[in-house]
Amino acid sequence: MLRSMYAGISGLGSVATELDVIGNNIANSSTVGYKTSRVTFREMLAQNISPATRPVSGGRGGTNPQQVGLGTSVGSIDQQFTQGFLESTGVTTDLALQGEGFFILDDGQSRFFTRAGAFGLDANNELVDRASGLHLQGLMADETGAIIPGPLQNLQIDPSATMPAAASSQIQLFGNLDSDSDATQTILESTHFMAAATADDDLRGLYAQDGDAMGLTDDTLISLTGMVDAAGGAYTINQTPFIVGSDVPGEGGTTLTELIDWAVAQLEAQPDIAPGDVSITLESDGSLSIVNNSAGADLMNLQFTATGNTDFNQTFRFDSSVAAGGGTGSTIDAASGTGMARAAAESTDLLTDVFNSNGQSLGLNVSATHPQTTLQLGGTVGENTAPGYSLVVDATTTMDRLLTGMQITLGVSTDPITLDSEGRILVDGEVGTDNAIHQIQVREIGEVNPTLSASFDFNEIQEATDTTRFQVSSICYDSLGNTHNVLFTFTKQIGLNEWAWTAEMEGSEVIVEGGSGTASFADTGEIVAFNYTDNSGGLRFQTQADGEIGAEDVTVQIDAGQMGEFNGLTQYASNGSVQSVADGYGVGQLLDFEINTEGMIIGRFTNDTVRTLARIGVATFANNNGLTRGDSNTFMTSSNSGEARTTMAGTEAGVTVHSGALEGSNVDLTSELTNLVVAQRAFQANARIITTGDQVMQEIVNMLR
Repeated sequence: MLRSMYAGISGLGSVATELDVIGNNIANSSTVGYKTSRVTFREMLAQNISPATRPVSGGRGGTNPQQVGLGTSVGSIDQQFTQGFLESTGVTTDLALQGEGFFILDDGQSRFFTRAGAFGLDANNELVDRASGLHLQGLMADETGAIIPGPLQNLQIDPSATMPAAASSQIQLFGNLDSDSDATQTILESTHFMAAATADDDLRGLYAQDGDAMGLTDDTLISLTGMVDAAGGAYTINQTPFIVGSDVPGEGGTTLTELIDWAVAQLEAQPDIAPGDVSITLESDGSLSIVNNSAGADLMNLQFTATGNTDFNQTFRFDSSVAAGGGTGSTIDAASGTGMARAAAESTDLLTDVFNSNGQSLGLNVSATHPQTTLQLGGTVGENTAPGYSLVVDATTTMDRLLTGMQITLGVSTDPITLDSEGRILVDGEVGTDNAIHQIQVREIGEVNPTLSASFDFNEIQEATDTTRFQVSSICYDSLGNTHNVLFTFTKQIGLNEWAWTAEMEGSEVIVEGGSGTASFADTGEIVAFNYTDNSGGLRFQTQADGEIGAEDVTVQIDAGQMGEFNGLTQYASNGSVQSVADGYGVGQLLDFEINTEGMIIGRFTNDTVRTLARIGVATFANNNGLTRGDSNTFMTSSNSGEARTTMAGTEAGVTVHSGALEGSNVDLTSELTNLVVAQRAFQANARIITTGDQVMQEIVNMLR
């Protein structure tokens, strides 16, 4: 009976311990980095009442032992080192570990280990645990940012840390240089000028007397219409149509001579007209005249006709009647002002014989009684009035003389001023806005000749522009951290896929070498060469004026991109923009720091540079459950934990550091509250064993009274 009471007592003690552990877990459910604990029980020594017996051959079988347990005791209290959730705080020095490992803390004599990463800076700018003041351990970096190997030490963030200046050594250039950046010239085109048509003029380029183009094209059919009035009566001319542009003999051609020959052949093929009876002549004024020597065949309403072509039809219309026996006729119709065919003026045509685009004579005062006159040629070039040029015109002056005079007046030397196939004056000026041509004037000195002035009306086909230049300024640093501005200018080489570049200092600095060169591009836009005029291979400048003392000379390599690639400068017909980036920097003061997942403490300086300041150490153990709990959420080594293996986050330890976050407790309140109810019931049951045993003992005592 006493055994049951003692078993109940042992159960009460064990469950009380479990309640203590559960209570501690619940109390620390919000503790940073806390690891929950659990209790396991073991059965105490059992008392043998009867031993086991073995079976007897041929006799009785074996029996099991009879044992009574003597209660329970606490077998172990284990910590659960599962990962807790990460809670973002936004504080740089709040750190959380992901994976198995511990932060290493030191008080100057002993080391402690923790998962709670609520750190901050103390008065000495050292990283410490905010709750206990224990120093966080790791390795410091030297002035170059390299981690110094050796034993772990306190981590200090020196607010006076500086980043020394570094001189620039490279300038990267990138962007697009617009391929359409060539300087352009003024291109002007006048209205067309004409002269009387000649026998060899192409039918397809003829004009009517009023200046309208006749518009004959290949395969246009021309007929010779009219009547032959002979003794036997009047009849329509039988014919084979003339085909403009035909190369079949006898079926047409392209010149006025071929048209005239065809017409004569058609007339001579008529029954009442013999070969040689009719002749058609092209006169010097562009009109046609006809002579009819037939014996008795009058020609009535004779004309050339192209269907739907009014200008052609009205030009080549003869007198209504050309009598036989030597009668004559002409295409000139003084009343309507038609009948004289025109062709595009040529440079050899006499100015006195030239007509403007409206078919008007230039009206020059040149005659037998006034053998010459003078033209004044002028205009503006750039912002200046062109020097006047006087051209003396007589009966022998050609259009070519006028064009030469205009060329001299306007200062055109690269391309001559010419007449095109349609009789228009073409002016190609020199490149650049300083050579822009405007307001070309031709007037007759001493005469009132508005027709002449109005005839030289020019249309601007292309405006003169200057070469587009692209500039970019790059900031370079010297060995003392001073800044120097280098201005690069790119100028397109006219007609080439090449740009000339120059470098200028925007202060008193002096360029020693490599201050100019060329950049060449393929016809597909990628850069293929970047050269220096002096073959120096780099830009070197003196950081101060001659005679002054300062930093050493700066030498930079200009990187315009990989040759044959598109990762630097390019040349396309697109908006141009060049940018530059130079390395180097001035002196910088520590501005802030951050901590990456490998535990690197990285300083950010005022000169936009970064440098590693230190690295946080971590520790791992062979048996985390062997660690001994300390105060302030720390652990210490024990004889069963194994020695601490110190390493760095992000390496073979498989541990990462997360800045701006804390690891929460891994206590599961739902499970703990459930365990609390179970432990409570176990405690009540053990207590009932004791009270039940007491009641039985009381009954026995009562029986002995």
